[in-house]
Amino acid sequence: MSEPPNIVWITLDSIRADHTAVDGYGRDTTPYLRRIASLPDGEAFSECIAHAMWSLPSITSMLTGTPPSRHGTGLHNEVLPNGIRTVPELLSEHGWRTSAVSANEYLSDATGLNRGFDTFTRVTPSNLLSTAGVGVLAKFAYNIRRHSAGFTTDLRKHNGNFVLNEIVKRELSDLADDEQPFFLYAHYRGAHHPYYPPLAFQEAFTDDIEMSAQAASEFALEHTADVYEEIAAGCEYSAAEWKAIGAMYDASIRHCDALMGDLFGHLRSLDSENTVFVVTSDHGDLLGEYDLLSHKLVLHDGLVRVPLVVYGLDALPGHGDDLVQHADVMKTILRAADVPAESLHGFDLRSEDRPFAVSQRGQQTYEKTMRTIETHRPDFDGERFHSGLLTSLRTPEFKYLHSDERSELFGLPDEETDVADSHPESVSTFETRFQEWMDEYGERIETDARAEHSDATKRRLRDLGYVVE
Repeated sequence: MSEPPNIVWITLDSIRADHTAVDGYGRDTTPYLRRIASLPDGEAFSECIAHAMWSLPSITSMLTGTPPSRHGTGLHNEVLPNGIRTVPELLSEHGWRTSAVSANEYLSDATGLNRGFDTFTRVTPSNLLSTAGVGVLAKFAYNIRRHSAGFTTDLRKHNGNFVLNEIVKRELSDLADDEQPFFLYAHYRGAHHPYYPPLAFQEAFTDDIEMSAQAASEFALEHTADVYEEIAAGCEYSAAEWKAIGAMYDASIRHCDALMGDLFGHLRSLDSENTVFVVTSDHGDLLGEYDLLSHKLVLHDGLVRVPLVVYGLDALPGHGDDLVQHADVMKTILRAADVPAESLHGFDLRSEDRPFAVSQRGQQTYEKTMRTIETHRPDFDGERFHSGLLTSLRTPEFKYLHSDERSELFGLPDEETDVADSHPESVSTFETRFQEWMDEYGERIETDARAEHSDATKRRLRDLGYVVE
């Protein structure tokens, strides 16, 4: 790249790759992302593996290029340690304006993930007027049936993605007016549960389900609002009920995709051709695998294999089948922009191949989840789930799981049958890889700093299914 590029990184919460059209899904959930990926400088990656299975550690790995066991944020740390550099800090030092817009409670000053951003906008229900403005809110009200739940007082049904998208478009316009290159990171609510897509999208995928769109949306809402209670009860839904939940989840993705089409069109209207545009997710959601909902306990591909579309980095088209992680994409962008990226533990996708992907889940995450499930069902059988620090090493063929108590080997796409006994050489290879990787990247950086969330933020986190103590 002759001129420093602008960088726009969009994270849509809770979208699994195998429910997107860019991954060949049977429903056309992401037509706009598919079109962006089909452009001459676009690419969709089929094997993007998130670093973690929930937001805080995954976002931190995106913004630092370091694995969860290293930065510890969302594992053994509540706040990003000061000794770890962030991508916005690196870019700021080399002439970029940096900005973030976040609808995610964990991407905030409380966790230290605002570090390095020149401007940081947290969008919450309590500050909508000050962050969005009267004009955006009026536009939202006018489009409330297309982009939300219509006029209802049930706040669980309302969707803030449209408002956030308008704020991001406004921020892009302001950044584009400056001669400096810019980095914009935006985190949308995406398809996060509870699943209740905007009214205009509820019929998008109901042709092959038994329930009406209204009945399906109400069922999905009620059964994904308290996922701990549903998990404790075993998620024992009929086939028709699972189809209803899946249809509403897919409709939520379709709405996100429409917003991405609008955002990309706005970006191109700003005459900002020298821009790298990234759309991905921090993690997926389970839809019955292991009798689970949401993003809990395991490192199944439904949680860690996420969509990734990159436009504007001309060296990447043709690499769509490569095994990649978010740290690789960020490192490749920085190096292409001539920004030193030694602190990022990723691979330059233009010249390096990743031998395996690593995802992790911490002991505290496991313990908090199990305690909450057991409040609904004290005799819940959690022995099938790994305790302690859980690490997954994944290749296109195998997934190896390692915790202090045991290890397992799965021959993908099957993640139910342990094939370790029939593949002893593969097990030995993965054991060696795990130990070597932990020796190089697993050294913990710890901090005693606590995340000071407001009472309102704690309530929102609980409403979204997180354990806040």
